[in-house]
Amino acid sequence: MPEPLKGDTLMLEGESIKVIGLDGPTPARTFAWIPSIKTVVGGVPVMAGEHVWMADTQSPESRKHWLATLDRIRALQPAAVVPGHFVGTMPQGIAAVNFTADYIRAFEQESARAANSTQLIEAMKKRFPNLGGEASLELSAKVAKGEMKWE
Repeated sequence: MPEPLKGDTLMLEGESIKVIGLDGPTPARTFAWIPSIKTVVGGVPVMAGEHVWMADTQSPESRKHWLATLDRIRALQPAAVVPGHFVGTMPQGIAAVNFTADYIRAFEQESARAANSTQLIEAMKKRFPNLGGEASLELSAKVAKGEMKWE
């Protein structure tokens, strides 16, 4: 039977896997660091090739925390980052981390400018053409503009 993790480190085949972020303001946005191969398994905080799910980060503070998590990943200088969600070819190096951070900042900027979800969706599609996951963008935009509740 599975047991709750005690501490922040798992052992697998003699190698440590550190779960980072459990002690922070957003423990649901953790990631795994495998030091022996300098790899981050990004989990929820890292995406690529699709619109980023923003409905769970409704405040500027929650988005700052997310960006801080991405900065923690960069600080490790990983050789590889496996995004929790991605469409298309596996991103190389920290490309998925950079994509996710760029998307969060763009969403914040465009949300402030847009009068409603329709304008926000159009602006994000213009800034990030050819991404999958349009349903995530549509729902996130409605939540951001107060047209829909999400908890």
